[in-house]
Amino acid sequence: MFKEIAKRTKKTRDDTFIRKEKIMGKDEDGADKEIEITVNRTDAIATLGGAALDNEECYLYSKLGRALGLVNIEHCARL
Repeated sequence: MFKEIAKRTKKTRDDTFIRKEKIMGKDEDGADKEIEITVNRTDAIATLGGAALDNEECYLYSKLGRALGLVNIEHCARL
């Protein structure tokens, strides 16, 4: 079961991972310029923590999410 979860997570992350993104910024002269920044994220996976987790568990859970490149990490107390 865990192998299947890991396989699907890796496939989704690999298929949707964004390394760089182009945004409008300013150069040193103040002129508008399109610049490329590193974002290293995926928008295809999200997590939702629960009230049964203590602070340390929430910290580790969020670290795991950030290591996977997740942007959407929520806790039920915020909803």
